[in-house]
Amino acid sequence: MTYDGTTFNVTGDTNITGNAVVGSDGAGNLTVNGSFTAESKSFDIVHPTKEGYRLRYGVLEGPEHAVYFRGNTTEKVIELPDYWTGLVNPDTFTVQLTPIGKPTQHFIKGIEDNKVYIDSESGEVNVSYLIISERIDVEKIIVEYKA
Repeated sequence: MTYDGTTFNVTGDTNITGNAVVGSDGAGNLTVNGSFTAESKSFDIVHPTKEGYRLRYGVLEGPEHAVYFRGNTTEKVIELPDYWTGLVNPDTFTVQLTPIGKPTQHFIKGIEDNKVYIDSESGEVNVSYLIISERIDVEKIIVEYKA
């Protein structure tokens, strides 16, 4: 381990027991090039509406590395971010559509060219959407393994 006055450089395996704080005020940044594994993950921030409180949220976890894209639309085409073509496996898309305003069955007509085509039984679209897909830029998680 070397220290140049601002940065510690670590080569090889390093075991830390107890708590490690990054930054002198506990609000520093940590960049990991590679993977990061933990028994649990959360973010902890100053509470945005209650003086003297903090807000802690857990990270959504599942058996894959995935990303999501969400929003509301009245259009029949949901355009995905351009970077999704290099980030996600198009064969793993899950699209959830929730009608807004009145009950109407919405459905997916197709997914192609980085767009999700939707419609409804009434012909009018007004939905909240959540689109989830597995990342292709990282290795798949081995979910169960012998210790």
